[in-house]
Amino acid sequence: MSDQVSEFMSNSSIHGFKYLVGNERTLFEKIMWFGVLLGSIYMCSLWIISAYQAWEENPAFIGVGQAPVRAWEIPFPAITICPQYTYNKYSAYRFPNIEELRQNITTLLDLCIYFQENNKYDNIDFFEGEPWEKFLTETALSPNQFILKSFLTDGTDTMDVGFSTILNKWGVCHSFNMLDKADLFRNATHIFQSFGKQNQVSYWSFDQNYYKKKESVYPRRLKTLIDNLVVDLESELDYIACSSSNKYYINLHHPGESPTPGGIIAVQSGKDYTIWIKPEITMASERLRSYSPSRKKCFFSDERYLQFYKIYTEENCKLECLANYTLTVCGCVPAHFPHNKTTKLCGRNRTGCRQKSERTMARFESGLNEDPVCNCLPSCNSIVYTWEVETRKSDIVHRISVKVQYKNAKFNVLERNELFGDVNFWASCGGILGLFTGFSVLCLVETIYYLFFRLMYKLFKMLWKKLHLKG
Repeated sequence: MSDQVSEFMSNSSIHGFKYLVGNERTLFEKIMWFGVLLGSIYMCSLWIISAYQAWEENPAFIGVGQAPVRAWEIPFPAITICPQYTYNKYSAYRFPNIEELRQNITTLLDLCIYFQENNKYDNIDFFEGEPWEKFLTETALSPNQFILKSFLTDGTDTMDVGFSTILNKWGVCHSFNMLDKADLFRNATHIFQSFGKQNQVSYWSFDQNYYKKKESVYPRRLKTLIDNLVVDLESELDYIACSSSNKYYINLHHPGESPTPGGIIAVQSGKDYTIWIKPEITMASERLRSYSPSRKKCFFSDERYLQFYKIYTEENCKLECLANYTLTVCGCVPAHFPHNKTTKLCGRNRTGCRQKSERTMARFESGLNEDPVCNCLPSCNSIVYTWEVETRKSDIVHRISVKVQYKNAKFNVLERNELFGDVNFWASCGGILGLFTGFSVLCLVETIYYLFFRLMYKLFKMLWKKLHLKG
């Protein structure tokens, strides 16, 4: 009997099947071999189902890349500077109704004690965007009123750099190296006429970075480790401020993203700062493009359509989703959220509703509540700028010096690669079948022959005999 078992297990599945149905075998032997065959098929099925689940649910994995990325191959981060003040005191002469208008707005300005003491307009729910734009135009500081000097050292060149005006949670801010509003936002997105103007993108794309090694590119990059950006700020602003000491918020973020609260560095007078940048880079294989986002658990920048942004990133998606959710719940959005021209802006009476919507979205993001709307998967290709800050006492009165440069010349990369492709899946299935049943491609040919051609041959042979006998 042991010799028969060895003979059966060593043969292919088709030979085992022939052995099973042979007339010379006893009923007991046939039942025993049939049980062995069913057991093998059952084990194969379990393992193949397990392989299919791994293929379907986790086709990609993130591992450490083989080669590091050099500093000049990625964009230098966008630097956004937000001076903390309420309004330009000289603008009151050009805008007589500023005292009345500022009571209706909802930004960081509302945190000032002065505004809290004036509750005449506390019942304002909404206000229109046009007077708000006029208010910003008249009251916001221009970069040359608080930026004493700014220059970028790029290889052997040193060039002055300019800042464009943008609006975010901390009020009117000014950004360097951010994408122009025409490259970042869709036409339906309402951006103030004079805000968001930068250089146009050149020789760069979000997923491929600098695909041509040109000398002049935008967003800007640094070529060597000693290159840096230096910005000198006025430490004593001659404007009415929310607090007794003047300070600035500096935000480092990707050029293709809006500034977020998570990237804030507060700088104050009396100190000079050196910010060492340490990018965290994730790059995806192009082979993953054929997989659906739900399988690979990420989006390429052009795979997900956003209503306000041309470029998909996880942060842009979250901000847009929060804006849409706030508009649905409160009937308005904060002025710094992406919106179209007809959208109403939230007044102070809507502060509670806005905060509630932010808490609800935070619960969606943390997984405490199911997120039915956003589906903001991570970006397949991403750069997150982390940093270290060094401070020292300033030697120059009325000046805060901020220097930004890379910590290292090369950076390790996380690569998002194909873990379990189509070929791997079918090879795994073949290996499992071969292990338990001795099945192979040759066995498949034999099975087709035995179950179809052999049967047809016998039928034709029987018909031939009957016709021959009748003849």
